[in-house]
Amino acid sequence: MNRHTVLTLIAAGAFAPSGALAQAMPMATPPMTAPKMSPMPTAAEAPFIARIQREIPARFATVAAATKAGFFQYTGEDKTGAISYVNLKVWNSIDLDMPNQLWYDVNGRLLGVDYTVLMAQSPAVPATLFGYAIDPSRWTRRSAHMHWGFTAADGTLKLGAMPVARFTDAGGDPSENVPDIPANKAALVKTGLPGLTSPDQVKFVFLHPAMWDLIAWVLPNPDGAWADANPNVTPSQK
Repeated sequence: MNRHTVLTLIAAGAFAPSGALAQAMPMATPPMTAPKMSPMPTAAEAPFIARIQREIPARFATVAAATKAGFFQYTGEDKTGAISYVNLKVWNSIDLDMPNQLWYDVNGRLLGVDYTVLMAQSPAVPATLFGYAIDPSRWTRRSAHMHWGFTAADGTLKLGAMPVARFTDAGGDPSENVPDIPANKAALVKTGLPGLTSPDQVKFVFLHPAMWDLIAWVLPNPDGAWADANPNVTPSQK
């Protein structure tokens, strides 16, 4: 679930102005914003939600099924209880049955999906997906960034994200399809991540390209398929 990535980067200060720049920026009057849409699917969106809630569980009911199809874990559990698995071969979603990301809880229960459309192919927010009308406000714009994972000395898997510039400054050559390029593993070590001292520890490092991201709950959600959280899911850590 890509909202985890955005929160990670913001917390790291990747997008926040600082120092003299922050002091020089004028305080603008907040713009008027349109009321947020209900997380309940509209009549036009309901067939799409009904289909993914029927077909995605049939294909990816377990983490083992996702792994067999080429997905692997790339985030830890987020505040909604979701752990995200990504497939680097489907950044541009062209098949409803093969989303870019799947989310599971700590017990391996399927929770939801991400469908993604590369901005390089669609500069404007998509109006439809697989022939279904989706309100443009459902899509989230994601900037390019890097994801990484490595095994710490104590055997735990460390996962995170960083700005592309930090990776390239260390000599990395971003790849969105190949997660285990030896030179990029070495570059990740040079970024100075705490606990990472050898390329042999690196499980993956890959570019998450700029894209439009559509996230939806596959697990029935009384708050709506587009809601931020699901009361049917209890995070393991609060």
